[in-house]
Amino acid sequence: MATVVRGERRPFGPIANDVSGLASTLSQVGGEGVCRWKMLMNGMHLEGEWNCVEYVVIEPGASVGEHVHLRTEEIYYIVSGRAVVTMDGVEIHAEAGDLITTPIGSAHSIANRGDEDMHFFVTEVFPNAGPAKAPARVHVPGLLADRADGADIRSASVDLTPYFTGDWQRFRLVEVAAGSRWEETVPAGTSVVLHVLEGSARIAVDSIGHTGGAGLSVAVPPRYPFTVDDTSGSGRVSLIVTEVGVA
Repeated sequence: MATVVRGERRPFGPIANDVSGLASTLSQVGGEGVCRWKMLMNGMHLEGEWNCVEYVVIEPGASVGEHVHLRTEEIYYIVSGRAVVTMDGVEIHAEAGDLITTPIGSAHSIANRGDEDMHFFVTEVFPNAGPAKAPARVHVPGLLADRADGADIRSASVDLTPYFTGDWQRFRLVEVAAGSRWEETVPAGTSVVLHVLEGSARIAVDSIGHTGGAGLSVAVPPRYPFTVDDTSGSGRVSLIVTEVGVA
């Protein structure tokens, strides 16, 4: 959200971070075992009603205990491994590529009952007025399609507005082929966070580049142009894009 200084609105610029240096948390929110966690973006530094952007790793047999968000709405995107999300007493079995929406007021927990680490990406946004919506699970890779303009890019898009009261817009999965470039300009009423899932990329925002592999996150404010170039030399770069409205 922007900051007002002496009556003047002061926006923030782009932010870059990655998933290195995760903190270890024991019995998170009353859960079991060890989780590794990092806040990638604090909402006070983003345009729009973001609360936070986080990355969490749950070790085998561990969990984040049941809790209720009374002030934010939330999404989980399962990056790797398998998860059991319990939402208002109902178990949701999720796998890599699943997007889980958590409405305000829902009691939820997430556990790793598998034998490998489970990674997931978290975004929380402040709500608006209105009744809470029902939770949902969407397998985003199943929606991937080639772009109509013939570019060597595949994308999938989930409209988040039916699931929340807040200023959520879209959640996207984008795959950029080896040696290709994806470029966009963020609309005036939107801010986005890009997060690399696979491969390596150079993400340039207003010509300032940030290069990294899986776990690189870049926040792009309204009206800023950005480009994503595959730098792996083979294969593709895959990334997720969370879009939130800016009043």
